[in-house]
Order: sequence, then C-alpha cells, then structure tokens
Amino acid sequence: MPAEKQKAPEKPVPARRALGLLLSQLGTNAALSFGRKIAGFGISPPHVGMLRWIHANGGKNQRELASHLGVVPSRLVVLLDELETKGLIARERSLKDRRSQQLQLTRKGTRLLEKVERIAVAHDADLGSSLTAPELETLIELCAKLAANRGLTPHGHPGYGRRFTPGRSNRKLSNHSTPEQVG
Repeated sequence: MPAEKQKAPEKPVPARRALGLLLSQLGTNAALSFGRKIAGFGISPPHVGMLRWIHANGGKNQRELASHLGVVPSRLVVLLDELETKGLIARERSLKDRRSQQLQLTRKGTRLLEKVERIAVAHDADLGSSLTAPELETLIELCAKLAANRGLTPHGHPGYGRRFTPGRSNRKLSNHSTPEQVG
C-alpha cells in the first residue's frame, strides 16, 4: 500500500500591525475593564460620561447634553431616567423656558462621581503602566489627534448610541465612538 500523502501543515496568516484592530482590542478591553470596576455602583461607562458632563455643566438642559454627546434623544432619555431613578441626578423645569428641563447632580450623584473618578484615575494608571510617562503622553496626544480628525465627540462613548447588533448597520454607533477616556 502506498504511503499516505502527508498533508503539508497550513502556514499561519502573517501577522500585521493593524491599527484598527489594535485600537478596537484596546478600547474594548479598557471599556469592559472599567465597566466591571464600576458595576457595583449600578452604573455603566456611558452613565459616568453623563454624570461628568452634568457636573461640569449644571443647569444645562437635556437637548444640550444630547447635542454634546451625539446621543440619540430616545437613548438619552432612557439613560437619564436610569440616573434619576437611582437618585443621582435631578431634572428641574427651567425658570426661563418652562418647556426645558435643567439637569443637576444630586448630593448622592456628586459623591458617587467622586468615587468613580478615583477608580478612573487608578484605571488609567493601570492601562498605561507599561509605558513611560513621555510614551503615555505621546499616545494620548496621538489618539486625541486621530479622534479629532474623525470629528469624534471628545467625551463621547460608544454606549450612547444604538446597541451593536451583528449584521445591522451601526453607523450611529461608529460616528460617536472614541478612544474614550472611559476611565
């Protein structure tokens, strides 16, 4: 009987340094890791971005927040309802325009944001721990440049847009994705 023909082993696909893939891997890793670190507070990274904005812009309305973050209005209402139910924000009618709702952090929201910011600082330190200080600064500058070149919202987060569903167009999601400072 003739010897069976030996099948040559498949050659591995040569690795290439794909920027998109690397950024996607790092962004997903950073977002999921930060999300796990704050999960005990009952909030998500998109909630944190909203709390940060409301803290810095107390008294502004929902329309201004939606515009700043590039949030689909129906998605914004859901996220704000969640924060309000948890007692972290308050919506108050504007004295200037009764049709408008001004956003404020509650004391509970302010205390929670302070705790989350401490976690975020430690999270950032962990993410950049393998880089020197100059390397880290360069990386941050380059990522900010890439994001700005694509018109991405500086403090946006992919979670503000539609949920990713394989096989569907996710243009709204990708238009607002950033190498976010989730932490």
